[in-house]
Amino acid sequence: MLLRVLAVAVLACPVAVAEGEKKSGAVVGVVAAKGDAWVEVKADGEEKARRYVPNWVGGAPKDGGGPDKDMVKAIKDLKVGSRVRLEWKYEERPRVVKIEIIKAAEKDK
Repeated sequence: MLLRVLAVAVLACPVAVAEGEKKSGAVVGVVAAKGDAWVEVKADGEEKARRYVPNWVGGAPKDGGGPDKDMVKAIKDLKVGSRVRLEWKYEERPRVVKIEIIKAAEKDK
């Protein structure tokens, strides 16, 4: 009996989590950090920045697949401290669909 209850609980948990997650959206906030193929944006009203990665395109790595090169370039061109509007979708993790710079970061004085 206990084994049945545990099996049902284990199978039900991922479904409940997946149904509760948003599949896409947009945030407005400040670029808090970035790397070669990721960007963290602290959205207005949030306490913590969230990491976004580019879409994966082209299939498996052995078939030439990898992060979307156009989005990797867009992330590379961003400056920490810039105010952005970021559109995202959830596919294994939050992925950048589009980035719009609202206000570029000020240069060091």
